[in-house]
Amino acid sequence: MMKWKARTETTNIGVLELGNLTFDEDYMEVSIDICDMSDNLKAEVDKAIEIAKVEYTKKHEAVNAEKGYHLSTVWSDKPVVMDFTYLRVVLEFGKPIKYTICIGFHDADNSMMEQWDCAITVDLSEYANELKKAIIKVLVDKFF
Repeated sequence: MMKWKARTETTNIGVLELGNLTFDEDYMEVSIDICDMSDNLKAEVDKAIEIAKVEYTKKHEAVNAEKGYHLSTVWSDKPVVMDFTYLRVVLEFGKPIKYTICIGFHDADNSMMEQWDCAITVDLSEYANELKKAIIKVLVDKFF
């Protein structure tokens, strides 16, 4: 398996920063940093964050009860601090392309309360050709 860093590319769907490319035989994964998003997508991200915060609290309260820990489980009323937001594109031979928005964040008052396992599956099939062209262009420009 090989991993490389790539650069920013501009396409008809916006500015994409192509991150790690992972190749493993008939599998390729591309991470694309999201520079900006629509209000509708921001609302979906906010919903996913609220769900992830509830799941975090449940999980850590269970760990506290089971092991006698005293992990913080109460999120502040402030907006969370975003650590990352990127589009994960998974290309696998013989399977449809998978698009997932991955989100990582932590509490504004307690950076130890972090949730990096928050994701939204999205349908970007109407942009498949533009995404393919951007990925291929970066591969060719960067490595050939």
